[in-house]
This record gives sequence, structure tokens and C-alpha cells, in this order.
Amino acid sequence: MKKTEQRGLIWLRQAEHNLSVCKKHLKDRFFSDACFMAEQTAQVALKAYLYFKGERFVPIHSITALINKCLSYSKDFSFLLGKAVKLDQYYIPTRYPDVLGEEVLPFEIYKEEQAREAYEIAKEILELVKNKIEGGKK
Repeated sequence: MKKTEQRGLIWLRQAEHNLSVCKKHLKDRFFSDACFMAEQTAQVALKAYLYFKGERFVPIHSITALINKCLSYSKDFSFLLGKAVKLDQYYIPTRYPDVLGEEVLPFEIYKEEQAREAYEIAKEILELVKNKIEGGKK
């Protein structure tokens, strides 16, 4: 197995962990944290795929941009582009109180519906990546 493939598998394991953290945040009703961990799950999963395909350095943090890069290897990612935009909005605003306006605390404004949707999108991305990587090991 190539070094980049091994790196992809390591990143895939981290993405799986991130999704379990997201699920726990949902259960505990920490919705801004769940949204952020959904974004992180998707970001890490997509990077896992790119590393597995041979990329050596992926300094991208946008889910949309990562999916566009994945499209150069497989068109199977195209249906995720519309969903990626939702996750992109959770990268920074879910964590910093100065991003959404003064006196707006992320943990107070994100709702369960947003967190559940983010979780489902992240899970879908992770499952696609996992299937692609596991199919690529054969």
C-alpha cells in the first residue's frame, strides 16, 4: 500500500471519530458544536479521499472546494455540491462569538434542525468516501 493510501486511511478513521463526536453533541443538545463537528467530519473525510488518491498536501478548508477537487477523480461527488454549501457555513461562525455580530453567541442560536441536517450531510459524505476508499483497496 502506498504511503498516501495509508494516510488516507488514517484520515478516514479521524473522520469516523468526528462523526461520532457530532452525534454525541446532537444527543447532548450542543447544536453549534454538532454543526461544527459535522463540517469537520466532511472536511476530514474528503481529505482522506484525496490523500488516498495520491494527493500529498491538501490545504483546503471549504467543503465545496474539496468536493470540486474530488470531482477530478470521480464524478460520484457531484450530487454533494449543493449540500456542501450548508456545511461550509459552519466552519467558523459556530465557534466564534464575534463572527455573527456583537453579543451573538453561537451556542445560543444554532438549532436542532440545523445540527441534524448537518449530521446527515456529513454522514452521507463519509459513507461515500468510505465506499470509494474501501473499493479502491481491492
